Amino acid sequence: MTACGPESFAGLADGFVPMAHEFGDEPEWRAGLTTQESATYTLLRWDQHGRRQCHRRPGHIRREPGDDFYWVVIPDRGPFGIRFRDDITHVTPGRATVAGLEIPCHLDIPDSAAFALQVPRTELDHRLRPRAHMNRVLDLPRGLGRVADAMIRSTHAEQSRLSAREFTAVCDRITELLCMLAAGDTAPQRAHHAEIAESIRRYLRANIGRGDVRLPAVAYALGWSERQVREVLHESGTTFRDLRREEALRVARETLEDPRATMSIAELATRCGFTPAWFSAAFKERFGQSPREFRQRRRAEIATHRA
Repeated sequence: MTACGPESFAGLADGFVPMAHEFGDEPEWRAGLTTQESATYTLLRWDQHGRRQCHRRPGHIRREPGDDFYWVVIPDRGPFGIRFRDDITHVTPGRATVAGLEIPCHLDIPDSAAFALQVPRTELDHRLRPRAHMNRVLDLPRGLGRVADAMIRSTHAEQSRLSAREFTAVCDRITELLCMLAAGDTAPQRAHHAEIAESIRRYLRANIGRGDVRLPAVAYALGWSERQVREVLHESGTTFRDLRREEALRVARETLEDPRATMSIAELATRCGFTPAWFSAAFKERFGQSPREFRQRRRAEIATHRA
């Protein structure tokens, strides 16, 4: 954890989202900040003693639009408030807020501690398809909310033991749970189908590029009929074809994140079951960048960290 006073904390925070900061009059204002990052996700935890208010103004947005991600804030101690024009959201421990910071806003953060997960916008938009600015509140005390909350806390606790790839994989699962919560898909039967779909997902991810991931082979390996697989995935709101495509793109993303990977884009496309042209288009549609752009950005980030 990095311990710091107002000025150094503002500098660290601006590295994630530029804002204007106002700190309380407490002479002993201080805060600690921990960070976990991969090329896809960022998980922060702050523990501050004293009040902080943040203003994200048009100038900050021109400098850093922030339109490629959402923030999920989970208070751990004390409340968290955010205001967009006349829309005020106030969350306390046991709840979370999911918000986009691409428009002006005001944050009110009293003496408190909280987790904040930065999620690529494409991950949530792909599932939720919001029609307006994202600003939702999720309940976490029970069911999937409690599971997602526990996973976030466990991921933070195990940060020194997780590789970037493992961290990304865990955050993928957390994001899926948060999407189910946001969409209201938390009934027992839906949750059961989601568990089965998750086992299919895990099998696909483990075998893409290594084995047969066509429907007959996957159903046989998991001990189900093809019809059962189709029906469960249909009840979960997806199809086998879409699930296989999604997991193939995730495997490709993980490979592109790995600085040790020497596979060409064309070779990676073939390994994941795409033609090169279709792969580039599908990857950009899903993650907002072409495979080549994604790899170049990741390598540049690694070079910056090493410098």
